[in-house]
Amino acid sequence: MSSIVLSGGHVFLDGKLEKKDILIENERIAKIGENLSGKKIDCTGKLILPGAIDIHVHFRDFSESHKEDWASGSRAAASGGTTTVFDMVNNDPPITTKERLFQKKELAKKSVVNYGLYFGLGPDNLDSLNEVAPHVCGFKLHMCKTTGDLLLTDPVLQKKAFEKVKETGKIIVIHAEDHEILEATAEDMKERKDFLAHADSRPHSAEIKAVETAICFQKDSGAKAHITHMTTARATELIYNAKKEGQDITCDTCPTYLFMTTKDLEEKGARAKMNPPVRNESDLSTLWNGINRDEIDIISTDHAPHTIDEKSKNFFDAPAGVPGVEMRVPLLLDAINKNKISLETFVKTCSTNPAKRFGLKERGEIKEGSFADIIVVDMNLEKEVKREEQHTKCGWSPYEGMILKGWPVMTFVNGKLVYDAKRFYETEGEDLFP
Repeated sequence: MSSIVLSGGHVFLDGKLEKKDILIENERIAKIGENLSGKKIDCTGKLILPGAIDIHVHFRDFSESHKEDWASGSRAAASGGTTTVFDMVNNDPPITTKERLFQKKELAKKSVVNYGLYFGLGPDNLDSLNEVAPHVCGFKLHMCKTTGDLLLTDPVLQKKAFEKVKETGKIIVIHAEDHEILEATAEDMKERKDFLAHADSRPHSAEIKAVETAICFQKDSGAKAHITHMTTARATELIYNAKKEGQDITCDTCPTYLFMTTKDLEEKGARAKMNPPVRNESDLSTLWNGINRDEIDIISTDHAPHTIDEKSKNFFDAPAGVPGVEMRVPLLLDAINKNKISLETFVKTCSTNPAKRFGLKERGEIKEGSFADIIVVDMNLEKEVKREEQHTKCGWSPYEGMILKGWPVMTFVNGKLVYDAKRFYETEGEDLFP
C-alpha cells in the first residue's frame, strides 16, 4: 500500500488554518498530524483545501464534442481546483430518457474528476423519475424555453414536476426565468440592435416572478429545491426569506455575475452573452453581500463552452454561454486576497455546502476518513489569464487579461494526483451516482 504525505502546508480544518501533514492511503485521508511517514509532497508555503465541487457544468459531448467533451472539460476542471462536477442536461439530444442518461454515463468515463449527471424534466417523462433517480445527482427544471424537449412552461406541469421529484427524494434544480415575460420582452426587442437589448430582453422581472412561483411550488410539494445561477437582488431576498420560514430551498450564483456587468456586453459583445444575462453594478454588489451573509449557499460556474468562431457571429445569432470551470477558484482566491470574501466563505460555497446539499458523504471537507479530494493553492502566485493557457476545448475565457493572485497548483481526486500545474496524470474520476 503506497502512502502519500502532503507536508509543510497549512490545512483548512474546522474553519481555520493549521500547519499539519496529511497522510493519504487508499483514496482517503488516513491521518492528519505532524511528522507523518510516507512519500512526501512538499506543500511549504501553500494552503491545503477541500477540492471544489461545481454543481453546474455543460461538458457537451454527443453532437457538440467540438466545443467540449468529458476528457477536455474534466481536465479544465482539475486545473482549476475542481474535483467533482455535476453535468447538466442540455445536450444534443437532451438527457430526458433513461437510454440517453446511460449513453452519457459511458461518455463520462473519460473524466479525470468525480462526476454526477442530472436528468431533464419534460412533459412526457414526469411519471418515470423513480426509475432513474438512483443514478442521477438531481433533476433539472427549465421554467422557460431551452434545448430540445426540455420545455416545461405550463405551471400545472411545473407543479407536477416538484411533486414527482419529491417522491424520489432527490433535489430539483431550477432555471428560474418566466416564459411569458421572456416571450413578451423578446417581441419588444425585435427592432433593437444594441448589445444591451439581450439583457433587457431577459429582465429582472422574469427571474423574480419565476422564483416566486418556484418558492410556492416548493412549499406546496415539500420537494428539496435549488435555484441555480441567481442574478438579481430581489430574487435572492425572496429565497432567503423562504429559508428563514423553514422552506427546503437553496440557491447559487456564478462568477460571471460576480465579476461581469452589462458594461461587459458592450466591451466583449457575445463573449459576455449568457442566460440569464449579466446585470448591473447594484445587482453585482448585492450578490457579493449575499455570499458574505450566507444568503447565497453555493458558487457554481454554469460552464457553457462555445467556440470562439461561434461567439464571433453577429451578437444576436451567437449562442449564449461562456466557459468558466477552470477560472472559478482562481477568481475567488484573488477575491480572498482582496478581502472581498473570507477563506472560510470560499470553502463553504465551493466545497462544504455543495457536498451537504447534494448528499455527498465524506466529501467537501478535510477530515480523517474522508475521501482525499484536495487542492493545494499558492495564494502568492500572481499571473495573467491567457487564452493560450486555457484547457477547455473551446480555447478561450471571458476573463482574459485579468491579473489574478492565488492559483491552484495541485489537484488530488480520490487521493490521486491529477494535476500539478505542469502536467496532467492519467487517472479516472468516479461516477458518484452509478
